[in-house]
Amino acid sequence: MSTLRSSILLLGIFLAAGTVFGQGTVPRSPLDLVPAEALLCWNGEALPDAPPPGTDSTTLQALLELGTRYAAGGGDSQARFGLRVAEMFTHMIRHPHALALIDARAVPVAGAPESRRVDRLRAALVVQCGSHMEPFLRIVQKAVNEQTNAGTGTLTAHESHGWRYQELRDARLPEWTVVAWGQIDGFFVLTVGAEVWPQIAATAAGERVSLSRDPWYAAARGRGEDPALIEIFVGAEGLRERLDDVLEGRASAFFGAWEAESLTRAHWALGFRERALYCHAHFLVGEETRRRVYADARVSNPVLLATVPPEARYAVYEVPIGRLLPQFFSGLVALQGPKERANIERLWAEIQQQHEFNLERDLLPHLGDRIVLHNSPPHPLRFPLATTILIQIRSEPATVQRAVERFCRAWQATIIAATQQSGVRPPLVLQRDTDGVWFVRFQTGGADWFGLAGPAWTVTDRYIVASWSPLALRQYLGGIGAAAGQRLPALPRTLPPAETE
Repeated sequence: MSTLRSSILLLGIFLAAGTVFGQGTVPRSPLDLVPAEALLCWNGEALPDAPPPGTDSTTLQALLELGTRYAAGGGDSQARFGLRVAEMFTHMIRHPHALALIDARAVPVAGAPESRRVDRLRAALVVQCGSHMEPFLRIVQKAVNEQTNAGTGTLTAHESHGWRYQELRDARLPEWTVVAWGQIDGFFVLTVGAEVWPQIAATAAGERVSLSRDPWYAAARGRGEDPALIEIFVGAEGLRERLDDVLEGRASAFFGAWEAESLTRAHWALGFRERALYCHAHFLVGEETRRRVYADARVSNPVLLATVPPEARYAVYEVPIGRLLPQFFSGLVALQGPKERANIERLWAEIQQQHEFNLERDLLPHLGDRIVLHNSPPHPLRFPLATTILIQIRSEPATVQRAVERFCRAWQATIIAATQQSGVRPPLVLQRDTDGVWFVRFQTGGADWFGLAGPAWTVTDRYIVASWSPLALRQYLGGIGAAAGQRLPALPRTLPPAETE
């Protein structure tokens, strides 16, 4: 397998979750084990809706095992690995956890100096699971059995600062792709990269400064209103220095898309005050620290709060949506290579012209400055991202509906054209029901992926409303009544030519 594909496989388990460590010789939280020089870190408490430790969701476990057998039958190692990541994630969110990118480096490819290959990648996952260590060890063991064989894999036992750990090397992978796992007191620690596990152990032992003891981050955390549920630590300056080499300048391009070229560090904190979520951030720009509130738990706007069902947890974000969306997609495009960026920009212009829509003209100017998220109706498996979202419409909802409709039809046509050209059935398709509800349906191997459908979205005269499935969307709109606005009549299958300026 290629170096890039191998890297993605090994990193996938980290990108699905997170928690980090911290302070003194007796670690008290995952942040106490994360080195202060980490470039990026996600630190989270146990999610409120997650099943308690030591219990299993029979339905979810059955889905995961069925998916693993299906992937095994097709010889798809990536699909099996992805399912192990999902299984790890379902256990991780039940405990305090942290995920950290510690270091990355690339070198030129021999004979192709314009290309780069990863030469070093160091990352760590830490979960404060106490006596509930067995599920994590079991999942790692299953992944090892599925991804390696006796002819290429070497498993060895080591010790660092009095803690034992296992280290796996695979002859098919680059030298830096070392995976290690073990227990530090009540923490499960999984690392990628040479000598990362001993680095985490040294931090836990107090020999290295942890992220929790970094002075600027400690000051930013101390300004919080309530204990945070989720924290995100970004060493922007270090990311640009290290990842620009790996990604050929794309890290700086990403920060540039967000108008954050001078950002040195950032810290986001999210948490609940009763049912309402707050989100605020601190940014270090030069020598100045700036604070920004994105979601205020004390919001009292009755029109917005009327869209939240009783007892649901919710957040009301105040952001310039018409500016945020272009920045978000520009950031994604900035992470692509020069040729890919040029192709994306060309295709986007062609698609808009062919399908007669212009989002900058027909959609963005008509969106408001508030987004409401809540967890009703609840997902039966309590997936943390399975929420309902309302994006405020400032003006001309019919124009917004036509823009969304043309965009979705363009997306749908692009998937169909790509399928016809390649002859390969795509992993997802886009559909619209007769009532104007659009949704994604997942499929693989020529069959529906367990019949999963979602997310789904539609437009009212007040909001673009989305939820985690068509059924959930209709259930929400039917239960909340006029608070979410009046449903607009579904547009006909053939739209009239778009008006041009």
